[in-house]
Order: sequence, then C-alpha cells, then structure tokens
Amino acid sequence: MLKTIGNTKSITQTKSELSKIIKDVNETREPTFILNHNTPEAVIMSNRDYTEMVEKFHVMEEKLFYSHLKNRVEEGPIELIDSKNVIEKSDDENPFALLSEEELFD
Repeated sequence: MLKTIGNTKSITQTKSELSKIIKDVNETREPTFILNHNTPEAVIMSNRDYTEMVEKFHVMEEKLFYSHLKNRVEEGPIELIDSKNVIEKSDDENPFALLSEEELFD
C-alpha cells in the first residue's frame, strides 16, 4: 500500500471542510488523503498536479513502449521475411483481402 504523504482527513471532516481542503491543496500542492476507519480511501489533489501526473505517466508509458520496441529490434526476429514475399502473398492467404474499404476502415 502507498504510504500517505501530506494531510489526512476523515470522511466526516472532509464533508464539513471540503472547500477549505480544496483551497489548501491548490495553495500548498500537497494532497489530502481521505481516511475511512484509518484506511486511505481517496486522495484530493489539485487539478494542476493531477494533469502533470497524467502527462508524466503518458511520457513514461511512451518511453517504455519505445524501449521495448528497441529491445525487440536489437534482439532481431528468428527469421527475416523479405518484403517481396509479404507484398506478393496471394489473396487467399490474406484474411483481409476480401473485405471492402468500409469494412476495413469502419
């Protein structure tokens, strides 16, 4: 479980102090953890921090994707297939050959 860092409030406190909590998280940029029976159930954070977190996640996700792709390229395939063989495959071997453009690009 992730350790709570920052302020903590009970659900009861949160109900009565929500406006103040939102103001505080926007000013301090510290999240507030909402506890239910001393167990973290939710987090209130500023929209700016949330947006930054999501953007960083997407950047890291993309870096990870390209890192995996680079590793696959460096490892190389077991067998190389010449591009002519791919292009010249007969239509009966291609499961998409009989589909119309509307069906392919729906």
